[in-house]
Amino acid sequence: MKLGISKIKITPQNPVRLCGYATRTSNFEEVKEDIYIRIHAYNKDNKDILFIYGDLLWWGSDFVKNIKSDLIKKFPLEKNNIFFIASHNHSGPPTSNLFTSPLETYDKKYSEFLKQKVVEGIKKALENMEEVTGEIYYGKSNLNVFRRVIVDGKVTMAPNYDIEVDRNLTIVGLYRKDHTLKGLIIHYPCHANISNENYIQPDYPGVALRMLDEKFPSSVSIFLQGCTADIRPNFVLGNKFVSGTYKEVIKFATSFYEDCCKTLKTDPLLLDFNLKTSKKEVILYEENLKTLDEIILMLKSEVEVEREWAKKVLEKDNRNYEIMEINKIDFADKISFLTFNAEVSQYYSKFAKSLDKNIISMAYTNGMIGYICTKKQISEGGYEPEGSALYFALSGTYKPEIEEKIHNNIKKLIRGE
Repeated sequence: MKLGISKIKITPQNPVRLCGYATRTSNFEEVKEDIYIRIHAYNKDNKDILFIYGDLLWWGSDFVKNIKSDLIKKFPLEKNNIFFIASHNHSGPPTSNLFTSPLETYDKKYSEFLKQKVVEGIKKALENMEEVTGEIYYGKSNLNVFRRVIVDGKVTMAPNYDIEVDRNLTIVGLYRKDHTLKGLIIHYPCHANISNENYIQPDYPGVALRMLDEKFPSSVSIFLQGCTADIRPNFVLGNKFVSGTYKEVIKFATSFYEDCCKTLKTDPLLLDFNLKTSKKEVILYEENLKTLDEIILMLKSEVEVEREWAKKVLEKDNRNYEIMEINKIDFADKISFLTFNAEVSQYYSKFAKSLDKNIISMAYTNGMIGYICTKKQISEGGYEPEGSALYFALSGTYKPEIEEKIHNNIKKLIRGE
């Protein structure tokens, strides 16, 4: 297989409001550490796959749709083989115009800047393609914790050590003929929301990648965020999650970097590359919808976020569904990827792995349609299945039946149906 790599700085050149925290109402105050896109371009037997990683909260579905149309005109690429991947960094700039402003305030100028950088990065990656071999390493990292606790019959966002979480750390090493490292693919499930400071920085995934750049200076590595809708960093005071500073981000990143280095010292398995993709689009229906008259009334609400929600919902004709895109990437004989354009509960990843032990699930890929919870989590309620719908400008909340639909489509992809 051939691999081309690039790394392009995407730190905003103009003032923008950062995503992920409604408490940050003004433009960012300072750059603590630059953010980047990192590109891996793979080719085998005239089949190309492109991974475009960003130190971002997500890539907006609207952004992905527009730029993919442009990219297939500029480069010899297939639309279904281009994957925009985000670390879910809560200290990054906006990419979408689909949500209410407490979650994300769209900036057209930054969006155009980002598109230019993506094109620049792809061009650079395609210009340095060279043969690589692959090895896979398996390790652990104990940075995360389950984040849903039922207190007095209600779901609270708090650390829950009684629920097992996925702590598997999987790394693919891609090596040149002289066995120097050209790139790593690192997969781990844990929210990247250690700090709510109003500063630009890439949180623990991006900082750890920078540390790996320093250790392997002729390489570019990428991070694949797992199904982490119900998993947070284990940064706790008493029985509550707390927000840290950039200093704590560095501590978490250092610990994760050390876990990566430890994993790279284990005995790897050699890979035989495939590079084959398949896709399912799944309609996820919603319930608890408001009538048109109720939405029009909310346009005059005294609460700003309710007015914005009503406007966004009307823009998409108050549709009662969103479309989940699930991709299967048969990357090599010992590893395949499932991608989701959503924040996905860890239990979907667990389900996929129960069907195929070589499946690695990655969320925040090729768009964002909100939190995807299990039937049980929807019945329990809480921020993920209920409270977040207002911010994601969903017309309602997802029905419990989505779990069965998603499971069925995962089965079909894994079986090649």
